Amino acid sequence: MSESGEYLPRIRDFFAKRNVLVTGGTGFIGMALIEGLLSSSEEIGKIYVLIRAKRDMTPAQRITRLLSSEIFNHHSAESKAKVIPLVGDISCENFEFNDETLITIRDEVSVFYHNAGLIKFNRSVKEAILGNVLTTLRAVDLAKTLPKLSAFIYSSSILSNTNRGGLIREEVYKTKKSPLEMIKLALEEPSSLDQVAESMSDLIEKHKNSYTYSKQLAENLIVEKMAGLPVGIVRPSLVYGFYNHPIPGWIGNSRGAHLGLIKGYMKGMIRAIAGTEDTIMWSIPCDYVINAMLTFTVSLGQSTNLSKPGIIHLSNKKNLNIWTLKQYSDYLNEESWKNPCDSYVLLPRIKPREGLQLNLVILFTFVVALVINYPEKKLHWSPKWCRAIDLVSIQYNYSKVYKYQTSVIDDLSLENTNNLMQRMHPDDKEVYNFDVRNVDWRKMIAITISWIRKYYYKDTNSVTWMHKVVQYLYLSIEGLVYIGIFFLVQYLLILITSSTLLGTTVGLLAAAFAYWL
Repeated sequence: MSESGEYLPRIRDFFAKRNVLVTGGTGFIGMALIEGLLSSSEEIGKIYVLIRAKRDMTPAQRITRLLSSEIFNHHSAESKAKVIPLVGDISCENFEFNDETLITIRDEVSVFYHNAGLIKFNRSVKEAILGNVLTTLRAVDLAKTLPKLSAFIYSSSILSNTNRGGLIREEVYKTKKSPLEMIKLALEEPSSLDQVAESMSDLIEKHKNSYTYSKQLAENLIVEKMAGLPVGIVRPSLVYGFYNHPIPGWIGNSRGAHLGLIKGYMKGMIRAIAGTEDTIMWSIPCDYVINAMLTFTVSLGQSTNLSKPGIIHLSNKKNLNIWTLKQYSDYLNEESWKNPCDSYVLLPRIKPREGLQLNLVILFTFVVALVINYPEKKLHWSPKWCRAIDLVSIQYNYSKVYKYQTSVIDDLSLENTNNLMQRMHPDDKEVYNFDVRNVDWRKMIAITISWIRKYYYKDTNSVTWMHKVVQYLYLSIEGLVYIGIFFLVQYLLILITSSTLLGTTVGLLAAAFAYWL
């Protein structure tokens, strides 16, 4: 319930007639947010989306392409027309909007979602600060000029404070360096920050990379610049697909990070996740994130005299619907067996690996990808965006990042999140559920696999006897490969040493080693 002891207004009532500004609208979370806003109320006003200018597409064409996604299929043309592109540059003052656009925004917008950012773990400190802190400064400065502002929501990350260790609470942890001073240093030419900082270095205040440091700086910037205003910071964990939605399993067009790994896995070319079997999976479905953001917006709109930003964590936690990397791998293997793609390079199979085993598996899949790369191009076996060599590159680039994301958190506080759920209007609690205790992780993997087959790889989305024949054929081939390795090694050693015992022993060990991989 609210501070006065009453429930929050219904989401559909709050958003009726309201106009919204969104940055990062073409990204994974941004697209889902726009769909969630359209669904929140038939009477919602305009949804302005900041769009970067591109040579090959007009802003209107980019929005049309965005709205052509299947997640918008149940919305009418009239509803989609409420999504309006605004050309601008998020790194510039007032996003470089012209005077007419600024007048419109300041006259109409009351809700501002800042989702744009640079999600890269290997960039220089300068790039991270310009991409995540400077852009936040521009959003904050614009938001402060909106006379009708009732809520400003910043999309951060549960990784933003992983330099601390221990329980991460729903509060902003102060950085030693001023965000404004770091922006000033990043804008200098040449800049002392134009380097990839060493993990845990003083330059990034003991963070493991520049990304998490820049998110912590951005949160501190909001505290400095927006005291007393209706501001909220949302920190989601690893975001997966839609769970309770007309298009379940949707994970957008992302081909990187944890979502790209699943897509590559379905073709059999991603066979390893860096980590141990008991590594905790900090996760949340995408629609739960959107539901929480909408509810949080309503809550901020009812708040008065805020001395500091509200913060919510969106994730499972220790002793709350936790799952491990082993369970994740098992669910992928079991559900992809039930619902296989129409075609794949290798039979999909994955498990947590570390050290030598991880590197050898990546090397093996890379060799396989190289072997089939030429015929794949010439015979057009696969679209350019899902060729084996590209899928292996995803595995190489992101498997270790994945381990980092799932291993640097000890535990999270969800006190504010739980309080927000309790205050929801009774009519919203089922439709806008974001209680992670209700998530069945196996189901989430199953519906994600179904979506990938139907919408990403454009498969038949059915499982026939032919699919099963191919699966068992692959299993048979794998078995023959192990047998072939045994006999080949045995034959060569007997030929060289004349020892049947040695040849048989080493042959068995070689076959066992191949199976271990």
